Amino acid sequence: MQDLKSILVCTDFSKEASNALVYAINLADQINAHLYVLHVKTTSGQVLEDDAIEDNFEQIRHDYMFRRTVRTSFLIRVGLVPEEIKSTIEDKKVDVVILGMKGASGLHEIKIGSITAHLITDTSCSIISVPKDCRILTFKEMALAMDSLESPNKSELYVISFLAEVFNPKVHIFTVQENKKREVKSEDERKKKSVFGDIFKYNTSSFYKINESDIVSSIKDFGDKHNIDLLVVFHRVDKQKDPFKRSISKQLAFSLKLPLLICPVNSP
Repeated sequence: MQDLKSILVCTDFSKEASNALVYAINLADQINAHLYVLHVKTTSGQVLEDDAIEDNFEQIRHDYMFRRTVRTSFLIRVGLVPEEIKSTIEDKKVDVVILGMKGASGLHEIKIGSITAHLITDTSCSIISVPKDCRILTFKEMALAMDSLESPNKSELYVISFLAEVFNPKVHIFTVQENKKREVKSEDERKKKSVFGDIFKYNTSSFYKINESDIVSSIKDFGDKHNIDLLVVFHRVDKQKDPFKRSISKQLAFSLKLPLLICPVNSP
């Protein structure tokens, strides 16, 4: 099993970012990962001076890391936020990026959402979006949502595999298919169950198939019905564009009230 060794959390010191920070600290503490806390100074808008940023970092140490032994590095970068996040992912060999989210009702929330949306479509690193006011810090119930044609390779699922082994949640695997789409071949279903059955062989797992016209709503309803702590979806990172599926991930990131893990895959 490949370990999760490094977590990156991005902060602009807002309430949404602080909520993601608490989530990231808790996860890093439980899995003994190195935590990178990144603030990006942009070239436009309100920019904090380095002394003010360091004061905020010190406040984070005081408020959130007292009596914790999390290995933490605080980073300041200058430039465009998505580009600096991607650069940090590469430089620090980050396994998971954690970002705060809030429904896009104001300019600040739209900015946060646009950064997340950009990273969803333009990075090969797994992302966890944490909604505002989310207080879920456990992994007792995990759900994987996919469309009828998705069948990720085992090597692409190391983040999910690691979390499942460490936290031993009950795993719900469900296929969401629009009513108008063709029926899934039984052979495809067997292949999918074989892959996930091997990954979650030590977890209690269940498979479901849902046929609905509104995919986003059906995924959200499933999460509410089964008291899910972490919802997992997949996105393509190869050259073939799939704007419909990306929009599903973006809509979920904006509207969910629970953490969303978005995993990159190359398979069709």
